[in-house]
Amino acid sequence: MKGMRNAFPVSQDEIVLVLGPCCHITLNTGAEAFYINGQFITDEYPGEGAPWLLNLARSIAAASGHTLRCYVVSEPDDEEWAWNDVVDQLAIRARVDAAPLFTPAGPKAPRGLIARLLSFRP
Repeated sequence: MKGMRNAFPVSQDEIVLVLGPCCHITLNTGAEAFYINGQFITDEYPGEGAPWLLNLARSIAAASGHTLRCYVVSEPDDEEWAWNDVVDQLAIRARVDAAPLFTPAGPKAPRGLIARLLSFRP
């Protein structure tokens, strides 16, 4: 039965539980997304010239009195991936390992090389 629990679709409640009230996701390619209460808000891709999304996410989390959950994960293998694919994988991973996957995003949150190294955590 243990292998069966990943076969069930991911619910919105699971997504909210994993992402928390405010969540920033960075892919190994540098693409970023921001979620509030499990709902996609916006994203940014390298080279778009947009302001750094993490700063916006930090400001919104601080203004709302919440901790910003940050995930650094690999881009899905499917060429036609969407952010919901990334979020579903985070929720499925949380089913298998209930230990927190996120790193709090304080002003000195790890970025760059350290963030990439954190993404390889088992």
